[in-house]
Amino acid sequence: MLLRQTLLYLPAQIIGPLFQLVAMIVWTHVVDEHTLGVVTLVTATHELLQIGFLVWWSQYALRFFGRYQDAHRAERFYRTENAILLISAILQSVIMVGVLRLVIAPDATAWLLVATVAYVITRSLNLYIGERARVRQQIGVYSIQQIVGPVIGFLVGLAMIRLFGQSPEWPLAGYAIAQLIAAVVVLPVIGHGRRFWPIDREIIDHALRYGIPLVIGGGLGWVGLNASRFIINDLRGVAAAGLFAVGYGLGQRAAAVAAMLVTAAAFPLAVKSMEQGGSKAAMRQLADNSALLIAVLAPSIGGIFMLRNEIVHLLIATPFQQVTLAVLPLSVLAGSIRNLRAHFGDQVFLLHSRTRLMIIVAMIDAAVTVFSSVVCIRYWGLVGAAGATVVAASAAATVSFSIGFVKFGLTLPIGHLLRIATATIAMAAVLDRMPEARSFGMLALHIAAGAAIYIVVLALLYARTLARLLRSRAATPHT
Repeated sequence: MLLRQTLLYLPAQIIGPLFQLVAMIVWTHVVDEHTLGVVTLVTATHELLQIGFLVWWSQYALRFFGRYQDAHRAERFYRTENAILLISAILQSVIMVGVLRLVIAPDATAWLLVATVAYVITRSLNLYIGERARVRQQIGVYSIQQIVGPVIGFLVGLAMIRLFGQSPEWPLAGYAIAQLIAAVVVLPVIGHGRRFWPIDREIIDHALRYGIPLVIGGGLGWVGLNASRFIINDLRGVAAAGLFAVGYGLGQRAAAVAAMLVTAAAFPLAVKSMEQGGSKAAMRQLADNSALLIAVLAPSIGGIFMLRNEIVHLLIATPFQQVTLAVLPLSVLAGSIRNLRAHFGDQVFLLHSRTRLMIIVAMIDAAVTVFSSVVCIRYWGLVGAAGATVVAASAAATVSFSIGFVKFGLTLPIGHLLRIATATIAMAAVLDRMPEARSFGMLALHIAAGAAIYIVVLALLYARTLARLLRSRAATPHT
């Protein structure tokens, strides 16, 4: 079931995040450090606003929307949903304008303000619709939300830059247009209401009890993920934040792309196991999920580290190369640790409705990030900022896993991990013997060779399991 659902979600999990990676690379060739810094800080600020004003509700919907399927309950839910989305959009827009004018770009033009507000509203809708689609396993709807914004938005933004110049409003406007299209297209096929009143107080109370700890934990998690950007902006300026954004953003997105290959389908299956089989069944499902997640993350980290020189020299514009080369390996390591925690360790707390424990973990992440970033940036500059994120991510993950192991019976799939480590080491050994690629074609061959070695070694290590599955499939009568 997990593998089948993962394959169905795969196009959305690859195409959208892949274009976010492509966009980060292309922006280094078509905009300057200042513009890239503004766009990066706007998108990072919106992530915090999304956490504060909508994630509490979207996580509640992901966990409990399945209980509101009959006509009466669905109408109660839709009324409440509409009111929350409207209030959230207004609050996010007002605060975003304030942050833009006071912190990010005090000289912001009217066009930049309009593009930023449009980006905030449409991005929020895309993210929420995608979460709701996962509950009903509406993979087509989810795919549209994941693909249209990053792909079409990038292309429209690039065209606007070519037509109107390097100002930061044009990339944001391109994404806003595409995100609006993605939201409007799916409205006829998703369940929704037309009324905003009356709001169901019982639903709100339940959602707040479940979600407020997530808001606090998510806000602290945002600090862990993004504080270094703003500290650099304060200590070194927005251009330095733009330089840092490339290597840091590429590393974080590469880890997220790898993780998202398997995470969209994974958590709903764990929820189903919790509802039908209880805690032990859910913990077994989480262990299976983690094996698949690590099987994707491990070669991603190893491959990027081994190929970092050719990736940066071939893909990144010259002004950004030196910083990116130093920051990228640390960033992808920190991103991988955070994704493993988010999609394995922290999910224990979601399944058991013990979301307050997430606050403790996120508080550690945030505190270590802020303290270590200030210290490390002063002594080691932008590389120190990346190193600080690794330290913070490791500290938070250690606490999260420890609580899961001790209090909830979470286990590690040791047998799977040993096989994955062996295949990753074999891949790294082969890549180490290859000369640095001097062309895109050679880089593609190196990536393909590394992937092939990893898959072959992993298949050999799982030969008995695969043979058993094939025999079982052959013995099953087809109807």
